[in-house]
Amino acid sequence: MLLSKGAQKKTSPIATTSKTHGGSPKGKTRANWNSMLEKTLVDLLHEHNTPEYKGNNGWTPDAWNKIAKEFQERERYAGFSKVQIQEKEKELKRDYRMLKDARKQSGVSWDEKRCMIQADPPIWDNIIKSFPRAKKFRNKSFPLFEALGELHDGNTAEGTYNFTSTQPNGPDL
Repeated sequence: MLLSKGAQKKTSPIATTSKTHGGSPKGKTRANWNSMLEKTLVDLLHEHNTPEYKGNNGWTPDAWNKIAKEFQERERYAGFSKVQIQEKEKELKRDYRMLKDARKQSGVSWDEKRCMIQADPPIWDNIIKSFPRAKKFRNKSFPLFEALGELHDGNTAEGTYNFTSTQPNGPDL
């Protein structure tokens, strides 16, 4: 028997605002982050940036459990899982490294007040060719750049002494 439109069950407006990953077999909901939530995460990462919570490859599992728990306590309405929080940290780290490399390009400057790369359009075209994900930062600030630099600079292998295990020998010293 068909129900009238008024008698049909309506979905919650909260449930319909989340996006799902396209083609995801589990139908995971995508976390909707904003700048305040990102800042909360970076603040928590700074609080846990100690030898007790850091291993060779980032934060320990115990640290991630604490970071996720504290994030959920501070941002109760967000409802993000530990995995979603870890994925956001990876995204922020990737964006930081990309912008750090883009800033090294000739003709590029950094606007400290606006936390943005400043460059002429042809230089931006070259940046986007080299770093396609940088396109979103052409007109968008990245105020967490300095805070992420404090977390990640010096903690990852870069430059001359960085080599992969597939290379037959390390760098010549």
